[in-house]
Amino acid sequence: MKIALLGNVTLDFLAQDFRRAGHDVYVPPGFDAWRQEVLDPASGLHVFAPDAVLLVMEGGVSLEDERIIGTFVDAQERVPPRQADAQERVPPVRVVVPDIAALAAETPGFWDVRMRTLAAMPFSLAGLKAIEDEFYFALEAGGPRSCAAAAKKILAVDADNTLWNGIVSEDGADAVTPYVDFQKGLLALKARGVLLVLLSKNDPVGEGRAPARPPLAAALARADMPITLDDFSAVRVNWSPKPGNLLTVCRELNLGTDSVVFVDDNPHERAQMKAHLPEVAVPPFPADLANPAQFLRRLERYFFASAGTTAEDRARAEMYRAEAARRDFARTLPTVQDYLKGLHLTVRAARATAEDVPRLAQMAGKTNQFNATTIRRTAEEMAALVADPAHRVWTFRAGDAFGEMGLVCYVVYDCATARISDFVMSCRAMGRTLEHFAVNHVRRELAAEGLALAGIDCVPTAKNGPFREFLATLDLSRDAVTWYGER
Repeated sequence: MKIALLGNVTLDFLAQDFRRAGHDVYVPPGFDAWRQEVLDPASGLHVFAPDAVLLVMEGGVSLEDERIIGTFVDAQERVPPRQADAQERVPPVRVVVPDIAALAAETPGFWDVRMRTLAAMPFSLAGLKAIEDEFYFALEAGGPRSCAAAAKKILAVDADNTLWNGIVSEDGADAVTPYVDFQKGLLALKARGVLLVLLSKNDPVGEGRAPARPPLAAALARADMPITLDDFSAVRVNWSPKPGNLLTVCRELNLGTDSVVFVDDNPHERAQMKAHLPEVAVPPFPADLANPAQFLRRLERYFFASAGTTAEDRARAEMYRAEAARRDFARTLPTVQDYLKGLHLTVRAARATAEDVPRLAQMAGKTNQFNATTIRRTAEEMAALVADPAHRVWTFRAGDAFGEMGLVCYVVYDCATARISDFVMSCRAMGRTLEHFAVNHVRRELAAEGLALAGIDCVPTAKNGPFREFLATLDLSRDAVTWYGER
């Protein structure tokens, strides 16, 4: 692997370790000269074209540092493929930025005053190893390609020797020892909106949320076991391969497998998951879950850092529980019309405010299926749009007999042209006619201003088929829809 080492400390000692491990390493000439190297397209760094970058910044990384390293990632993605076969896809440059303060708190003897004085390298051998371990963890886990953490929604975990020490089917429900701190860490992630999924090879317990049979259920029912079966949004306990079980869970939750992090103590299970579902993040398993602080910190930093930023995030587990109840309800009714009538759907429309911006930016960045133009607006761009008197941003919150769904749809239109530029709806709200309510609401608002809906912009993508199907149901002329790109 080609590794570039950047940072504001002496990096020669790290370079030696990585070279001994068989990697090709580049270190910019000159102390703390990495910014100049990044910004100069003719520099040795750009010519080296690394597969991965390790950015070591004592004191932390600033927003400007993130912007600078982001320019390098973007530039590397535009260069010709490095492989001999130009048709082979080039993996993006991976950038790992270890949290030096966290590593120092976790690692006894992390700093070395003597080395700082002699070589402008403040880390002990233990500190260097901690940094290297963090780098390898991020790479093996399928971590982020930039300074920002990867966005994941599901944490799928094994049970035996993962939630507890021991094998419940052999040792018995009363004999296994719970990893209390690890389970509490999982519950903390759940409270921030991470969906927990249980994947265990044990006596079958049925599909979905069917009650488990002892001894696994008995273990999870113990008073000293912080986590319970009800804390999981989906449960698959059987003897089938875990990749197949995970696929059914993702279909049930209507989420992609690329939104999953899989934690299992068994290296065979981890290898099987990587082989069959390579888009699933599979982090290395820690040597000691009795002291899981570092592992939990790494999970949060590299996969779930953005979890819990909106009210919808924090209520996600309950929302998916309600969705399971809706599916069960639908199975009892003969027609879709009966189902929709029985839902008692309510929708609340309102002009977007500054408080809505985090959720709107989140939806802009993640929604694919029901997204007219897939414009990935940042929070700053969204805030400017909400405040712009030349545009209207309407939000739609929904709820029904089974619970609240939160802000699940927004529509943006230009006041001068009366055209919709953004029409975004969460996949959780699809199939309930909310999209028709939204477009009719926009028409009523335009009519109140003496205007009529002139049209809708659309950028066809591989994933927004549901939105394009919705377009076909509207009484718009063909010319009213502006298509950008090939249909």
